[in-house]
Amino acid sequence: MVYWIYRQRKTLNLLIKITNFKKGKKVAEPHHRMTMSQLAFVGNTKVEVSDYEMNNTEISYTYDTLAYLRGVYPEDTLYFIMGTDSFLQLDSWYKGVDLLKTSSFAVSVRPGYREDELEERIRYYRKEYGTKVSKIYAKMPDVSSTEVRNRLKSGEDAGDLLPDAVERYIKENGLY
Repeated sequence: MVYWIYRQRKTLNLLIKITNFKKGKKVAEPHHRMTMSQLAFVGNTKVEVSDYEMNNTEISYTYDTLAYLRGVYPEDTLYFIMGTDSFLQLDSWYKGVDLLKTSSFAVSVRPGYREDELEERIRYYRKEYGTKVSKIYAKMPDVSSTEVRNRLKSGEDAGDLLPDAVERYIKENGLY
């Protein structure tokens, strides 16, 4: 899993070693995920790939990571970038209410997808916790990691779903 954190100078692509939602599921080894992320952003000076959580020996919790990052970047306002589905469930996360009180969020919105529910939740979080929320309306590619893995497992080309260097790395290392 990857977290995206926006700060004024650079966006952090934060790789997660262990997440509660992935426990017990097969995922690529941390060093492979780190290399794939680095390959995906070669030449992009606006993105920094961080291994903070990969070097953490404990389960990764967003609250703890954001607290750490606020200490590293005290002059920046950090925005945790996430999709609508995750944002709608945020108050049920580990220390979710604390997250809502202490963090800022940028929520990626797919037109027509749960927009009324999202608006209602944003109003509630703002009123109840003072949460800062920005919505992102960006044309996002319709890509799922499951589709990428399935295509690669069956020997199909996945070049339209991920950078060539990443696809080549996956094939060379027999991942998925």
